[in-house]
Amino acid sequence: MLSNAVRFLMVSAAASVVALGAAPADACSQLSSGALNFISAGTPSAAGAVFLTSVQKEEFWSDPDPIVDAVNDAANMSYYWGSTSPSSEKYYTEFTKPGAIVSLISNISNVAAGDVLVINKTVASGVQTAYGGHTVIVTGPAQQLTTALNPIYSGTVQWALPIADSTSSVHGCSTIWRDSRWTNTCSDFVAGPGTGYMRIYTDTSGVPVGHTWSVTSVSAGNYFPISSTTVPARPFVIGRLNSCPLPTPTP
Repeated sequence: MLSNAVRFLMVSAAASVVALGAAPADACSQLSSGALNFISAGTPSAAGAVFLTSVQKEEFWSDPDPIVDAVNDAANMSYYWGSTSPSSEKYYTEFTKPGAIVSLISNISNVAAGDVLVINKTVASGVQTAYGGHTVIVTGPAQQLTTALNPIYSGTVQWALPIADSTSSVHGCSTIWRDSRWTNTCSDFVAGPGTGYMRIYTDTSGVPVGHTWSVTSVSAGNYFPISSTTVPARPFVIGRLNSCPLPTPTP
């Protein structure tokens, strides 16, 4: 059963959004619903990519025998992702290489529950800062903001994207775009799995160009373009599994 807090966060916020018509069909309901069940059950998870890995193991290849389950999980993760516990950097590489088991979503209007957003690792060089990367599971369609929040850039459109992840960094504090890990109003944040919102910037045609960690008014230094030669960038992609669930590989 989903907690009341999680149920609340699954409801589309009514203020400051533009109606987009019919929402896209779920991309991979086992990932999105599995992520919410994972959170509702209070299952612990390390931050970042580990959350996606844990949900896949639980939803795709679960076996009642814990020994068999662990062996199968390790083998299947290695088969599909080249690692028993991929980092966000590894997921990003696997999402973007030729012949990937993932289709990249190039327009925000097509993003749906069960898609996965992966921010790549970056290293310090020139204007670029070091960042370990992050991975989230999308839990619903993006919602366009009718009133843009700072920082505002000409030629861009802002969207609130509902996500599930595991993190120690709160996705803002807002009565509309709330992070479920607050136990009180903007106090007593509990790190770990939870739901929240990220802000995606697109061009006027809907192609993603950058993001902020939360849907709140922040300084320009908290906005990260996908690519830049003048400010720190954090490349990200949004991908969809071509098969859901990923089947157990045939020997």
